[in-house]
Amino acid sequence: MDTQIGAMPKEVRDGAPWAIWKVLTQHEEVAQPSLVLLRIRNSGLRSISRADVLRSLTLTFPDRVVKGFTVTDSHGVSRQEIQPPGDLDSPQTVENTISLPRFPLKRKAGFKLLVMLSGTGRGIVVNGRLRGGRVLHESRVRGPLLQNIAFGSVLLLLVGIQAGITFGQAAALPSYCASGNLAVEGSTAFAPTAQMIASAYTAVCRGATISVSGIATFNGLNAVAAQESSRLADPADPPSGQAAGTEQMAMSDGKAPAGYNGLVGNPVAVIRFAVVVNKADNIYNLTTAQLRAIWLGKITNWKQLGGSDKPIKIVARTTASGTRRTFDQRILGGQAEPPFSSYNCISKNAVPAAKVIRCEVTDTKTLLQRVNSIDGAIGYAQVADAATYANVSVIKINGWDANSSAVKPGSYPYWTVEYLYTAGHPAPGSLEADFLGYINSTISDDILRSKDYTPCIDRGQSLMDTLCNPNHRD
Repeated sequence: MDTQIGAMPKEVRDGAPWAIWKVLTQHEEVAQPSLVLLRIRNSGLRSISRADVLRSLTLTFPDRVVKGFTVTDSHGVSRQEIQPPGDLDSPQTVENTISLPRFPLKRKAGFKLLVMLSGTGRGIVVNGRLRGGRVLHESRVRGPLLQNIAFGSVLLLLVGIQAGITFGQAAALPSYCASGNLAVEGSTAFAPTAQMIASAYTAVCRGATISVSGIATFNGLNAVAAQESSRLADPADPPSGQAAGTEQMAMSDGKAPAGYNGLVGNPVAVIRFAVVVNKADNIYNLTTAQLRAIWLGKITNWKQLGGSDKPIKIVARTTASGTRRTFDQRILGGQAEPPFSSYNCISKNAVPAAKVIRCEVTDTKTLLQRVNSIDGAIGYAQVADAATYANVSVIKINGWDANSSAVKPGSYPYWTVEYLYTAGHPAPGSLEADFLGYINSTISDDILRSKDYTPCIDRGQSLMDTLCNPNHRD
């Protein structure tokens, strides 16, 4: 799609004196705005690695200026690899050109790129170079698309949500904006998505500063609990390392267990986890009984399950991890994981007499890097993160794929609800309260869905009585 934006709201067409029709990016009006929607995919016979990209892909729009772009509908490639969170003003964009970073692209994988432009030009020039392949530009421009005023208005609203581009009467800050400082800490699985949502919020709400840190679920919960205890003891004394007046929130994979009195949980979305193995293991489906046998040391070589003749190497998370807690509850049936036995995730160099080779890492990224590089490795991680590593396979559990349609009682077992926890109920008008409201907005929903989450409240449809009900599964 390559089309000028020509539709306008009914009030403007009817000449209402209060109505002003503008297209804005970052509160600045876009002159002669147009939209381009591109599909980029690997149509070759094999996967493309970063090393195969000899010259990065560049997209040039003659006689136009790039005002913003976003990645949508990504399949088989991480959106973060193409456009890091919050990078609407990234150095990837220079005048009329977008320079994409080198990124791997599996066979048949691809994504769409939605671009907001200013100017009267048309067309696109594509450049790039691949080892053993070619960059082909197939022009199938469709337009004019915005002929129907009602449809055009709906389309523009959707584009504004996805691209971080606001369509409105003036450059005034939205009513949901609050100012202040907020620290969001906890789940390493949810942290990248939370950062994207926080960046979208602060891009519009200039008076707010939101920091996101993936320090593991229970470290986040403990930090909020400590802040509450400190506040009750001395309201003028902020926790160590934080500025006075900084509000705090914890990201938790699943409902917080007993003992966190005073913390209030706010369900955000259904999060799906996956059991992952190194592709060299040649394993594609395991039952919960087989997984328990692996973790308990009853099965120690993949050949016992029809796979490669390789010793099984468990890459696990520390006890601070909500991903691990969900695995222990949903897959191991509440049994404790075996003790740590390996420093390098390859041999029992910590406890030679242990039944299994089992190491522990502190975050999702490190776990996936280990599984990606170690033959015989197995671990667990959030589904969207797992899909970005070339040598990592997401396996079926009990014959069920880790997709959203399988998330229901009695089917795919490894999922939970992502929560944001606060110390008590946030005060009305506080940054905490407004950010929680923003989490339920259509902007946030689009980000959550792009990272394979199912929002608990999505365009008026609520899962609070079913999947997102804390008593539904516990």
